[in-house]
Amino acid sequence: MADKICIICLEKETKYTCPACGAKTCSLDCVNRHKLRSECTGKVDPAKFVPKKEITQNPSLINRDYNYLLNFERKIDLGIKDVKSNAKMMFRRQMGNNNKRQKFDGENFENRITRMKKKYNEPQYSFKRENVLVIHLPPGMSRATQNKSGYDKKAGTYAWTVEWVPVGSKGTPLSGFISYRLKEELTLKEALSLSQLAKSLEVEPENISPNSLRFGLENVLAYGKRSIISLNSDDTLCKALANKAVLEFPKIYVMSEPEIWEEYTQSEKEAYGPESDSGEDNASSTDPTSSSDSDSTSDSDSESSDDSESAPEEVSTKNEHNVSQESQGNQTEPGIANTAPETYDDEEEGFSA
Repeated sequence: MADKICIICLEKETKYTCPACGAKTCSLDCVNRHKLRSECTGKVDPAKFVPKKEITQNPSLINRDYNYLLNFERKIDLGIKDVKSNAKMMFRRQMGNNNKRQKFDGENFENRITRMKKKYNEPQYSFKRENVLVIHLPPGMSRATQNKSGYDKKAGTYAWTVEWVPVGSKGTPLSGFISYRLKEELTLKEALSLSQLAKSLEVEPENISPNSLRFGLENVLAYGKRSIISLNSDDTLCKALANKAVLEFPKIYVMSEPEIWEEYTQSEKEAYGPESDSGEDNASSTDPTSSSDSDSTSDSDSESSDDSESAPEEVSTKNEHNVSQESQGNQTEPGIANTAPETYDDEEEGFSA
């Protein structure tokens, strides 16, 4: 009779048996109290050892083991299918679709492609809104994972992921932040979060004047030295990024004072100009052999001799600049595989994963 009494309340007759530990209880209240008191899960452990005698005496144990193995196999199959489907989606985002019409035009198109292929090792790239050259990183890298730019079908507009990097009064980049799903119709002043900017600058949001801010897009095609492209704060994201180049998504520096980073600021033509403007042509024009030949043919001219005396300073400066550019230009970015570019029409497929 004692075996039929609830082990919790010790008053009523038992109705339930715990599958995990075999404790007998009378009601749901006593079941919950039993789980709390003994920290019991209330579920059978399928990996628990069972003697052979019990298995032969109780056929339900064989069914339990069979169901456990069946469910385990099903979970493995589902996991493999999920990995394959995710890989296909990532591969489709990175590789693009070669069957669709591709659009290649815009200002400085060839110059941007030439500079990109010189700096990056066989990069994969695509063209987005207003011929924005987007250089893609290998799948799994943090910046590629953070990129949520794409066409928002509900809003009927393209939305950008933008990284904002405030620059302090001493010209030091501060901790930045990323904004997601910014509509391309927003101006730079509207897209920027003043509360996040104030937090990075350690000032109150009321002390920041949006009209006094200056914006600069990181030049991802620059060699060696830092370079930013000046942007108009009243331009929309669509207009500001038109015919530019970004690494996965735009990285925009925010300066609170006009004189900050003036030495790094360039126009679009200066940033994406032909390679001959800053490449090997300057090296050939400042070749020491050519200067020595000119000196040998003008020994009798006093004015030319004066010019040749001042020439070495300019030559050495330019040559050092060219050598640094050539050595930095030959150092390509590793780990970027070559694939066919993504198409302009892919924007209608929605946000990337």
